[in-house]
Amino acid sequence: MDTQSSGMVKIGVVLGGGGARGYAHFGALFALERSGIPIHCVAGASIGAAVGALWATYQHVQCYKALTKLDKAEVRDFLDPELPMITGFLQGQKLFDVLESWFKGYRIENLTRQFCANAVTLNTGKEVTFHSGNLSNVIRASVSVPVILAPWRIGDSTYVDGGVVNPLPVRQCREMGADVVIAVNLLGVVPVVKANSLDSLETEKLAQKLHLPEQFVEVVADIPLIHRLRNPRVPETAFAAVLISQKALVDANLREWNPDYLIQPDLSKYTGAEFHSVQEISDIGLKAVEEAIPAIIRDLKIQP
Repeated sequence: MDTQSSGMVKIGVVLGGGGARGYAHFGALFALERSGIPIHCVAGASIGAAVGALWATYQHVQCYKALTKLDKAEVRDFLDPELPMITGFLQGQKLFDVLESWFKGYRIENLTRQFCANAVTLNTGKEVTFHSGNLSNVIRASVSVPVILAPWRIGDSTYVDGGVVNPLPVRQCREMGADVVIAVNLLGVVPVVKANSLDSLETEKLAQKLHLPEQFVEVVADIPLIHRLRNPRVPETAFAAVLISQKALVDANLREWNPDYLIQPDLSKYTGAEFHSVQEISDIGLKAVEEAIPAIIRDLKIQP
């Protein structure tokens, strides 16, 4: 990459998907902001879209502080199991209510910070990039992890997690005009499934099924899997399966769309279901970006 004055380049940040691993994005944004590296636009997938939207609405600091106060019991209060399970382990209405508390009244096209999020149309499996629309609806669509969270309807279309097709939307960031792209990939190291785990084989099978969006209906119709969803461990296993399947997608997409800086926090101990571990996961993202900052500042000739 040619070195240029930071005043001449547009810097974009890509925040990838990965469940609760996405708390690392808070730390990533904090590190960039503290260093003086300007952020001109953000593209997000799934949890990355949620954190990116908080950045775009100037709420990422206050929401981070609020989330750090959550314990396991309070996280469970946000869960609304769908019984019988038809489209996902969770209905996701409580999650939408949380998103409304953050984003009600916001539309992407009216934001003063440039932002986009992706999702996947359920019936076609095609990726959709949202540059406009009601922010609460867009984020709820983007975070609809197959099997875990029920799909979300906007208008005449039903959507699932953007990470099903593109968990690290570098292309979208380039299309927003970013000359320099800093991507935070949460899937550099996937969680280790113990060999003696009763769920390890199911995790592998589920990961294979989740690789293609058109197979979503087959997954949720799997009767043995539905029985397993009554086991509290299954959300964790399903999250791990999603991460494994999405890592392959990231690796493939990076061969075509390379960021200028690829930051991959070591989140190997997290399956993506640890929504109570806000600060420790955020700190890992902070440290990973801090390690990359000297090179970014040097290349872009930014005055620290």
